[in-house]
Amino acid sequence: MASTITFERLLSGAKDFAHLALNAHADGHTDVFLLEAGVGVERLAKAVLVRVHPTLLSEVRGSDDMLLHFAGATSTPPRRFHTIGASTAITRLRKMGVLPKSDDLDGLIELRNGVAHLGTSSAEDYLGTFVDTICRLLDHSDEDRTAFWGSWSDAVQVTLDTNFDLAQKAVHLRMNQARVRFDARFGTMPEEAVESIAKTVGETGLVIIDANRMKTRFRTLSRCPACGVEAAALFLRAVPETTLLYEMELTADGLLCGLCSFHLTSEEEVKIAGLPPTMRCKVEDLTETIDDGPLAADDLFTHLNSGGLKWLSDSF
Repeated sequence: MASTITFERLLSGAKDFAHLALNAHADGHTDVFLLEAGVGVERLAKAVLVRVHPTLLSEVRGSDDMLLHFAGATSTPPRRFHTIGASTAITRLRKMGVLPKSDDLDGLIELRNGVAHLGTSSAEDYLGTFVDTICRLLDHSDEDRTAFWGSWSDAVQVTLDTNFDLAQKAVHLRMNQARVRFDARFGTMPEEAVESIAKTVGETGLVIIDANRMKTRFRTLSRCPACGVEAAALFLRAVPETTLLYEMELTADGLLCGLCSFHLTSEEEVKIAGLPPTMRCKVEDLTETIDDGPLAADDLFTHLNSGGLKWLSDSF
């Protein structure tokens, strides 16, 4: 009797868990990512072993019921299916030359099994290991990467790309994650409906969001480099050295899209995303001030031109 544990079923399960892992990573749920990533690796590792021979999923010690069933020697499967764990599956694949020795992969499996402390790790520590391991197993099985990863294919490629440094990888990965999130939310909606929603979350004009004796910050509407919709808040800061009468040169140091949640948190990330690092604004561009500080908007340009403004870089 053929076993119900097949390559196809294990591959399908690995795909489901891999997608759940990347969704969790995109949402910042580290614990969930580590758990789902570990299960995804385990399922695919077992799929590769099953393709060689189902008996490779059997434990050497203990009952031989599973061994006999996988070998086709018994017609009735055991009442409970108990196969080898992820660590044993990976060890066998290493002996077969399918996977290399990797402390990071061992660490991911330990976290999935609850052996290590989750608080000591981040999703970024294991994202590359997870993606690389899955792709190695897919390649060994002659399975198409794009078919497996689906909408996450671009994000996976960014993770594997050695031409990017860490900062570039972080930005481009978040950009791809935001596109997937945008498609999931608005992919089936008409373009007019999306534009209508964008108008409700986007705010035109230049807005002072923080103005006092120590710092001045602004916000303006921008097209999101991830989803391409004009629904993002671009955050700017004043550059006192280049401030002219009734005119300022502002430096972009952050962004947050109201539709796809794509975000940038520094000048460097703004440049990596392909946005202009600076912009010139005039006093008539100001549309609103939302500030409880002591400095009134009418005094802002006088204060800037006096050279007395010191910018303190804050995260937002």
